[in-house]
Amino acid sequence: MRSPAPQPIRPALRHPLEIPIYVLCVILNVLIAIALIGGAIVELAQTPLQALVIVSTPLRLAVASVLLAAFALGLLFILVRQLTRASSRGSSVLASPHQFPEIEAMKREAAIRLGFRRNREPEIYVTAGNGVLNAFAASAFGHDFVVVHSDLFANTLEQNRRALRFIIGHELGHIRLGHTRLSYQLSVAFSGLVPLLGPYLSRLRELSCDRHGAWFEPEGADGLVLLTAGRYIYRQVHLADLLDQARKNTGFWNTVAQLQLSHPFTVRRVAELSRLRLIEPAAAAAGDGAAPGRGPAVADGRRSV
Repeated sequence: MRSPAPQPIRPALRHPLEIPIYVLCVILNVLIAIALIGGAIVELAQTPLQALVIVSTPLRLAVASVLLAAFALGLLFILVRQLTRASSRGSSVLASPHQFPEIEAMKREAAIRLGFRRNREPEIYVTAGNGVLNAFAASAFGHDFVVVHSDLFANTLEQNRRALRFIIGHELGHIRLGHTRLSYQLSVAFSGLVPLLGPYLSRLRELSCDRHGAWFEPEGADGLVLLTAGRYIYRQVHLADLLDQARKNTGFWNTVAQLQLSHPFTVRRVAELSRLRLIEPAAAAAGDGAAPGRGPAVADGRRSV
């Protein structure tokens, strides 16, 4: 009896800078939290500092408002996470062996390739995108899930198969790396709002998850152009030409233009995967769905391509 073919060894798929920048954000997050707790003590306790530091009613109100928002942050995160799952289950279709079986099969294969335990595989839902090409990963208590907009594959699943596989691999990457965990989100809740630093960490997360998508589907770089050119014409984009465009899209102003973005420029994402040899331009250009697409965005604690 033939034994099953061994699975290829999964390489390190996290961007090397993600952990150092995350640690920096955690340290800064702790310092901000300490400052807020100190502010609360000064505001609420009868200390000599109270008279010295908070001398005006408007300032006291401002400090009290900031402290109230800070202490409510944890509860807000929990609320948003649970509501996101409830709304996803209420307005989307759960992919299963009976409904969207191909989507479920893609998710299951990606979960196995990326090392998820069988009892911890994320759910995957299909929802109407109303013309928006997107997907996102999220978590709630005891549940991880991915939501995919049907516009990514409606009536064109055969042509978009590789792109969709890349996107599913990308989203599962967010879950596998812990980006959707409550502990992770709280650990950067304050520092993530710092200009430049928060967006930089977000871009590193996206680059890490692009590696997961490419590891799952090496010919799926068109999943990084599908959201840029649109599903009707994205196959007219030649990946080799896009890589040439990426080589020219460098310099000071291109770097500055990305500083406040949560996602890197699409051409840079494709170029990074090509540099790592995780995608094959020639193979992608010749296959079904031969164009690149874009990845989800980050909103309300959700992680998207």
